[in-house]
Amino acid sequence: RAMFRPGANNEYVTRLGRQLVKKGFGKYYTTGPGPRWGEPDRRGVEAFQRAQGWRGGAADGYPGPETWRRLFS
Repeated sequence: RAMFRPGANNEYVTRLGRQLVKKGFGKYYTTGPGPRWGEPDRRGVEAFQRAQGWRGGAADGYPGPETWRRLFS
């Protein structure tokens, strides 16, 4: 989870963003996705989490292990 926080800049953010786009959750990107974590990434992750049926704190927009597993399955 530490890889996906404000100011984070790494290859995992890019991989996550590309997978969000591939799965149909990329509408928040105006450019990218790229390596710097931002609000479009968080909103895309939150939309994906809500699509999984998660609510409240479970749909916080920050990918944990289960979000990552489901997104890449």
